[in-house]
Amino acid sequence: MVELVEQNFDKNKKIYHEKEIELKSIFGEDADIHHVGSTAIPDMFGKNIIDILFGVDDGFDKIAQKLQEMGYFASQKKGEIYQFFASRKEETKSGDIHIHLVKRGTERYSDFLALKNYLLDNPKIAKEYSEHKKQLLKQGVFVREKYRETKSKFVSELIQKAREIYKK
Repeated sequence: MVELVEQNFDKNKKIYHEKEIELKSIFGEDADIHHVGSTAIPDMFGKNIIDILFGVDDGFDKIAQKLQEMGYFASQKKGEIYQFFASRKEETKSGDIHIHLVKRGTERYSDFLALKNYLLDNPKIAKEYSEHKKQLLKQGVFVREKYRETKSKFVSELIQKAREIYKK
C-alpha cells in the first residue's frame, strides 16, 4: 500500500550521505554514487524511500553480488544494464533504501541524473510532480504496482523534458 509523506529533505540527505560513505568504503572512493528520486529534492511528497544511483562501467555482476552480501535484496528482473536492490525483501516503506545499479553511459543512467537536475532546477515542476502523486492517492490508487504504472506517464514526460535540457 502506497503512503505519501512530506519528506524531510535534510534528514534524508544525511541518511543518503551515511549510505554513500558505507558504499564507498566497500567499493572505493571513486564509486559513482548519487542521491536520486524524490528524497533528493527539497519540499517533495513521496514514499520517503532513499533512492541511490550506483553507476558502473565494469564488474556489474560482482557489484550486484556484493550488494546482496551486504543484505540488499535483488529484484527478480535483471537486465544487462540495470538491477534493482531494496533494503528489505517485503514491500518497502518509509526509511528504506533502494539502490539502482546501472551501467554508465546508458540512457537509463542519464535519465536518473537528468530528472534529478530538472526537478532541482525547476521547483515549480517539482511541486507539480508532488501534487500529481498526491492526486493519485485521492483517486484511490493505493496499490504500489498500479501507483507506479499510473505515475509512469507523468514521469516519462518529465524525463523527456529533462533530456532536452540535459543532453547526454
